[in-house]
Amino acid sequence: MIERIEINLLPAAYRVHRKTIALKRSIVYPLLGLLVVGCCLIVYMLNMESQIGQLKSDIQRTDESIKKNKPIQKEIIKLKENKQVIQGKILALERINVDRAKWVRLMEILCQCLPDFTWLLSCNEKDSALVIEGKTYSFTEVANLMTRLSESKYIKSIDLSGIEEKDASKTFSFAVTCKLNSDIALASALSDSGAAVKPAAGEVR
Repeated sequence: MIERIEINLLPAAYRVHRKTIALKRSIVYPLLGLLVVGCCLIVYMLNMESQIGQLKSDIQRTDESIKKNKPIQKEIIKLKENKQVIQGKILALERINVDRAKWVRLMEILCQCLPDFTWLLSCNEKDSALVIEGKTYSFTEVANLMTRLSESKYIKSIDLSGIEEKDASKTFSFAVTCKLNSDIALASALSDSGAAVKPAAGEVR
């Protein structure tokens, strides 16, 4: 096969030269740097969008799981409320048992200290104090009651809250406040009751 060789015989002034673009290195390198940075930014943006899409998908699945398990959460809250109610009932029953022993003890002390011709009308506990209301035919019996109660180790202090004479029945209505001694348990042995105070013979209870 014969190759064709072309020879331009025209003078140099009439020859046509192909035009080429000459770029300096000071321009090419910055352009290449910008191109690389642009590519990196595009890749970073695509990666961020992918992560955002994944996170949105996770949030959606979490919301669906919450909606699915919402009845279980309500059931757990209901069970917790029932537990609190049951615990409250248990504490109330335990307190009734403890209070019963305490009030039995208090009644024993009051019966031992109650003078003749003196009757109790009410006995209430308020702010760690025992409020006793009663009536008697003699003013001095109120003082005797307070003296006997003050000698009991279960009573820390006692004060006369009020006394009033009833003209119609010729009796005295009185109220005394006893501060209980919290350092001594009221449910202690019966043998300790009234060691310092004993009821007088023939006392009316």
